[in-house]
Amino acid sequence: MTDTITREEFDRRAHFGDAGTTSVLNEAELARWREQYPDWKGKYWSYFPVGDDDRLLRVQPVNVAARPKARR
Repeated sequence: MTDTITREEFDRRAHFGDAGTTSVLNEAELARWREQYPDWKGKYWSYFPVGDDDRLLRVQPVNVAARPKARR
């Protein structure tokens, strides 16, 4: 199952280079992710810790939640 993060979290991660759009990734990796994560929307990636070790990160697909609509 693909992790989903908020738009604010994605923007923060992208600001620091820890997330981005799939345009910077190669097609072979994208094809593998599409097979492994059928619920992935195919637009974004982010780094996540491997297990409990915060020093070791891996890149993986991520979905970004829509911003909540403003109340009137």
